[in-house]
Amino acid sequence: MQEKGIVSVACLVDLDDFDDVEALLQLSDSLNVAREQFSILGFTRSDEAREEIRDIVVRKTDLGWRGKIRHKQYSEMKEGHYDLLLNYYGSSCPILALVSTEVRSSFRAGLPGAYEKLNHLTVNVSPDNFSEFKKELVKYLIILNKI
Repeated sequence: MQEKGIVSVACLVDLDDFDDVEALLQLSDSLNVAREQFSILGFTRSDEAREEIRDIVVRKTDLGWRGKIRHKQYSEMKEGHYDLLLNYYGSSCPILALVSTEVRSSFRAGLPGAYEKLNHLTVNVSPDNFSEFKKELVKYLIILNKI
């Protein structure tokens, strides 16, 4: 029998709006999720990425014919199933929206914006206000009996 609560989390983030990957990883502590069960995939329009996050970054060049994404972290994320998928992007980001539709998850939460209909829960804050997002996310996940 499956244990109640959130055990695995995938997070999609627009690194042009928010690039504090460590803050995202610390969210795993607030959700009582082991860090190895917390996957992050970021998107940037830039050709450069910081060394420590290079493996989790998708760029336009990773998008191939018919919308096929060629990226190791994406492939691994697509193969799994997650209890929670965080769509941490508010601006129009078609690549992350595509990934969001292809990653299997039981519950989706994210920011308001062009693709908020992909979420079960939308937290109405801007991407640069992560502490407020974290507080509201945890609050509503408790109310919804997810954690």
